[in-house]
Amino acid sequence: QQVHTPRLLDRIGLYAEAEALIAREPSAEDLSKLLHAFLLTVPFENLGQHAHPALGDSVAAVPAAKHIPSLDVHKTLKKVVYDRRGGFCFELNFAFAWLLRSLGYKVRLSISYVITPGGPVPGHLALFVDGLGPQPLHVDPGFGDAPREPMAAVLGSTVTDSMIGDAYSFAPNDDPSAFGQTPEMAKRCGQVLMRSRKSGFGGSVMVDFVGLPETPPPAPEMTPPEPVYLVNFDDDLALDCDEFKAGIAGVLADVEQNPFSQKRMCIMMREEGFDFVGKDYVKEMRHGKEVKREPLKDEAAYREALKQVAGITL
Repeated sequence: QQVHTPRLLDRIGLYAEAEALIAREPSAEDLSKLLHAFLLTVPFENLGQHAHPALGDSVAAVPAAKHIPSLDVHKTLKKVVYDRRGGFCFELNFAFAWLLRSLGYKVRLSISYVITPGGPVPGHLALFVDGLGPQPLHVDPGFGDAPREPMAAVLGSTVTDSMIGDAYSFAPNDDPSAFGQTPEMAKRCGQVLMRSRKSGFGGSVMVDFVGLPETPPPAPEMTPPEPVYLVNFDDDLALDCDEFKAGIAGVLADVEQNPFSQKRMCIMMREEGFDFVGKDYVKEMRHGKEVKREPLKDEAAYREALKQVAGITL
């Protein structure tokens, strides 16, 4: 099955506008519309790299082989459009880049080094869109916890998330000793994405990503800026470049320090927060507060939660 632009626009809820979007020249306004639509319809999930157990005779086992993430954009498009699935950074940003390019946007791909307590990890990519203004625009629907707005790729540029109120900016990566980075990383990436959270860490999907047992209460005020990932404004990488091959290999590596390989997760963005399906619970976050949490007693309940939250049938 070949994926065509109208099919992907339909997948993200824009079928009624597909003809107009295809006919129009690219614009910053439409880029924002496309980004929001993609975020709110295509889940961030790592279910394709996991095997899913059976439950008696009522729930069949699903092997991981059916949807192993890859750098093949056409496999990813079929997964997202026809199987109604999502994916993680490489899959989601590849699919979004394909959509933008099919609509005439000039898109560049950039490796990103996610900043962790153990130092930056080269397991992500960001997108830059040229030609819509004096500066490229950064977009990243595949991070799971990134700006929900296009933002100018220029130092000092600041954007406030229109959905949840977090603020993002770019700062120079001018201290080779910062973030635990290596000299090679400091030379490779000249910029760092910074974020201030409106409701604190508790309002972030990272609470569940790192496995905190409870959601912290909202912060009383905007948090100080914190580094998110290193990036290079000038990158223009191929889909199958060595850096992306190494990056996806790291995300798929079955090692204890890799959270993607250690647990199943599914995040569905909402206008005012997100829903998260974990291994044994599902929760809803709105305006930085946990408004609902339900335990999932078994595999049948887990799969029903995936269907209800993200429309996913394994």
